[in-house]
Amino acid sequence: MADQDHRITAQMQEVFAQVTQTCETQFGFRFLTILKILPDPVNVLRVHSSSPDDYQIGALKPMGGTPWGKLVIDGGQTWLGNGADEVLWAFPDAQLILSKGCKACACAPVISEGKTVGVLSLNASLDAYTAGDLHEMSRIAQHLIPALRH
Repeated sequence: MADQDHRITAQMQEVFAQVTQTCETQFGFRFLTILKILPDPVNVLRVHSSSPDDYQIGALKPMGGTPWGKLVIDGGQTWLGNGADEVLWAFPDAQLILSKGCKACACAPVISEGKTVGVLSLNASLDAYTAGDLHEMSRIAQHLIPALRH
């Protein structure tokens, strides 16, 4: 569970559940996570997970300063990884992701006032997502702004 400075309210959980349901309906996934960008330049905070046993809510993930972090967090760009090599390039927990049969990952930054405040990440089997899906995922991700600005 997130600490006091990053407590997850019922209102936030409702927004996360709505976004999760929308993504399940539109794209499908094996698991979905929502990350909150922290003032800490190294870590992001996992505030929602469709698989909390494997991807614990409240856990820190060292994504800042990575090539993925520079692209998605700093650059505010979507990212689509297809294949084990791309998942390994992006994530320090890639082996766990791959062990769940996920070789596709689509990430959309949540941007508020020109700054990335979070990331919506969907994971599924190889070729589950296309570059064309990223635009719609990005639009859906923006619904997370009120929950991630707390």
